[in-house]
Amino acid sequence: MAATKADLYSGPRGTAIKILNRIERSDAYLDRLIDSELRANDMNELDKALMNEIVTGVIRWRSKVDWVLTGFFHGNFTKAETNIKNALRVALYQILFLDKVPQSAAVNESVEFIKRLRGQKVADLVNAVLRNILRNLENIRYPDVKENQIQHLAVVQSHPQWIVKRWVQRFGFDEAKSLLEANNVRPDLTLRVNRLKIDFNFFLSKLEELQVQFSRSEYLDFFVRVRHMAGIGASEMFRQGFFVVQDESAGIAVRLLDPQPGDRVIDLCSAPGGKTTYIGELMKKERAQFSLRRFRIVLREHDGVKTRIPQPLVGVLLGGRNGVLMTVGLATIFLEQFFCLRCNIHHPSIPRYIATGLRMPKTLPSGSAQ
Repeated sequence: MAATKADLYSGPRGTAIKILNRIERSDAYLDRLIDSELRANDMNELDKALMNEIVTGVIRWRSKVDWVLTGFFHGNFTKAETNIKNALRVALYQILFLDKVPQSAAVNESVEFIKRLRGQKVADLVNAVLRNILRNLENIRYPDVKENQIQHLAVVQSHPQWIVKRWVQRFGFDEAKSLLEANNVRPDLTLRVNRLKIDFNFFLSKLEELQVQFSRSEYLDFFVRVRHMAGIGASEMFRQGFFVVQDESAGIAVRLLDPQPGDRVIDLCSAPGGKTTYIGELMKKERAQFSLRRFRIVLREHDGVKTRIPQPLVGVLLGGRNGVLMTVGLATIFLEQFFCLRCNIHHPSIPRYIATGLRMPKTLPSGSAQ
């Protein structure tokens, strides 16, 4: 009996391949895809943690992983079928970066996935590539630093070349290398407690009841650091919205904004909306915020309902690749993200929240830009 699509993309590795396929084939948001799988009941908490590690790890280290696979693949790796590319990436990431996962398990799972999907012949190809890499792990050659410093750092530290070039020019090779290394450190997993729904100290007591190891954020009140989502990812607290997974950098941007009850806030490049909901929490839901998601204007209400803005924005809207500049007489606060590239998809460890909050006057001169 042929395996169903759900059977093919099951387990932590199959689910990881499914998510990576979605990212490569569409403009789907990584955060939303992972959150959807974390809320499902198809895997236990440990498998969900492994899935999350694999997906974010493959994306973070994709340049390095693809460099190795390109050198060992029989043919043009970039033109290979998406399922094959991502099955190889999932296996190689585990081989290179996850010491606790047996290499044989990493290889076998990907080979079996391809076997079920494409048959024995293609599975043998995948197996041959991965076994060849295993035999030559110590002999893999990366771009020579003496010949091309930029390409060397871009591949070895897995960052876009334009970022590497900019940082080397600004800070020098050694400092740029240190920045890239720091940027590849796995970020802490942080939870923001929704104080509109649950008392913070009561929330901490519930974590203790669930035997979840945690520590309070060094930078933000009401943020908690945890090692993983095991024990809470499928909990009633998560389903009830008592907390959300949110990076501390996103929280800092909102706290710098300092929204107050009664303010109107324009949040530019708002997706999937974590900062917007935090703004709403701090404003005690007294006003909705205007949010721009990929230059499409919506009105985000905090009960989950989204409607169109009922009146035109007053001012000048200037769109750019890296962000948006706006003059709006309607708003009193304006949140701008200067680093709103697709780094959340291509390289999640690059800070997305280099942001500024500007408190604007009640009225602005016509045509002025802030």
